[in-house]
Amino acid sequence: MNVNASAIVIGGGIIGSSIAYELAKSGMKVTLLDKGAVGQEASTAAAGMLGAQVETHHPGAFYELCTKSQELYRPWSEELFAYTGISPQYIDEGILRVALTEEDEAELRGRLPWIRHAQWVSPEEIRRREPQLTEAVRGGLWFDRDHQVHPIHLMLALRASLVKRGVTIREWTPVFRLLQSQGRITGVQTSEGPLYADHVVLAAGAWSPALTEAFGMQLPMFPVQGQCLSIRTEAPMLTSTAFTKGCYIVPKQDGSCIVGATQVEAGFDKRSTAEAVARLQDKAVQLVPKLKEAEFLRTWTGLRPGSRDGLPFLGTWDQLPGLVFATGHYRNGILLAPVTAVLIRELLTGGSTSLNLAPFSPERAAEAAKARAT
Repeated sequence: MNVNASAIVIGGGIIGSSIAYELAKSGMKVTLLDKGAVGQEASTAAAGMLGAQVETHHPGAFYELCTKSQELYRPWSEELFAYTGISPQYIDEGILRVALTEEDEAELRGRLPWIRHAQWVSPEEIRRREPQLTEAVRGGLWFDRDHQVHPIHLMLALRASLVKRGVTIREWTPVFRLLQSQGRITGVQTSEGPLYADHVVLAAGAWSPALTEAFGMQLPMFPVQGQCLSIRTEAPMLTSTAFTKGCYIVPKQDGSCIVGATQVEAGFDKRSTAEAVARLQDKAVQLVPKLKEAEFLRTWTGLRPGSRDGLPFLGTWDQLPGLVFATGHYRNGILLAPVTAVLIRELLTGGSTSLNLAPFSPERAAEAAKARAT
């Protein structure tokens, strides 16, 4: 790699910030841009589950991507903590994915032939692990490697790492368009003028499609409203994360629990609603009955960057050299941050990537557009 190489990363969420950190470690001069404040969109609206097993419903390239990132997470968190003194609050208590219906039980048992790090647990074993869970559980899967972090503290550690690595952070600097010269993306037009670099990384989450449309690339992405709430009880109700269909409860080190999350395609509307709060609270109480006595702390909404096939866009597109895609991570942005950063660094430093990026190629967006046209 040219030691003087430079990169602009568009998007200061967990994905963009992680990429900026990894590129700066490799010797690149990096500028990180965000239309608002770094880490204040979907990244810090998340619950922080590292659910490579619990959130994956079938084998394949996406499962491999998730498990690889899961392997990287503990050392990555420890590196950030050692470098900054700010703990991402990595908790390794695992996740219980419980079934409350016959249909849900059948779906969970169907994962056992291919999933690598899970075991079926009986209702009695579930109650032994977590006595406060409802007696209506029919059994479930125990994922001992599905851990968690605190997204807010993770972003604090990551931002401090960026500063120490010399990354230029430009907040409240929206990118209006990509700049092209002789067929290559060479920079961006911002509210403060043009910026140029050897590489431009698109990690703008749900706002990514607006920057590629001018070049005939219609990314099939959309914002998905995810509302969560935070509650606290006088004494902790759970040790592990409890997860069932339509609801998860994630205990945090400060004694609170995050309950989530809704999934609504509502455009860029970030308003929280009383209906969503009531629905989440009702599901949480079904799972842990004593949570009906919990103190309500707050609610919030994030816009997850969904894609039509459920896969992120990672890599390059031949028709736009100079631009690298790292967007569309949907519900798995926190989990996939370290592996995405490594893969983009491998791509930009000229070596082969440690995982095959073909299943996540942006080219599939162009192919989907052609198919719709015909």
